[in-house]
Amino acid sequence: MKQDKRSSQTETSLINALVKLIDGKSLNNINVTDLTREAGVGRGTFYIHYLDKDDLVKKVEDQLLNDIKYVLNNLVPEELKSFTKNDLATPSDIVIKTLNYFYENSDLLSALLSENGDPYFIGRIKNIFNEVTDISLNEFNGTFKFTSKIPKDYVREIMLDHLMNIVVYWISKNHPEEPQKIAQIIIASQCIAPNDLININKQEGI
Repeated sequence: MKQDKRSSQTETSLINALVKLIDGKSLNNINVTDLTREAGVGRGTFYIHYLDKDDLVKKVEDQLLNDIKYVLNNLVPEELKSFTKNDLATPSDIVIKTLNYFYENSDLLSALLSENGDPYFIGRIKNIFNEVTDISLNEFNGTFKFTSKIPKDYVREIMLDHLMNIVVYWISKNHPEEPQKIAQIIIASQCIAPNDLININKQEGI
């Protein structure tokens, strides 16, 4: 038990070191020495857990993506249910718990998604959003009537980008809002047409 706890603490220290170092230099310029020095662990200890820096990053991202897929499997169907019930006023507990995951891991996610982070990570996240959205839409097949003005594949892409862009922008902020607040923003964004987001104040006589 003590060994498992010590191992977990070492991995946490190395991940925290990775986040801090990404803020100061490009991910490509970070090496094992940087990580062990920042984390306060020996190189031998590092190699017990990871093959090299790339292995650390891959394992961290894989775990994040697995977690994101799990939470999205709750979030996306719940959002679609809200549409079918026309119940967009209050975010559900599931939505809040899902957003809590992103909030609690915002430092790590924000670092990996930053200009100094992994340029391919955003694409991997989008693939997860894509997969979960497709599965959810298939489950609700026949429930929705898609507009005839825009092809269905474009509607799907708009829905996907809409939710993903809000979540990614939110967790990338230096001081992201509380999950309850961002849930309200997501709900509001679903109820407001794009051309109603900004109103131009026309001066009289013009």
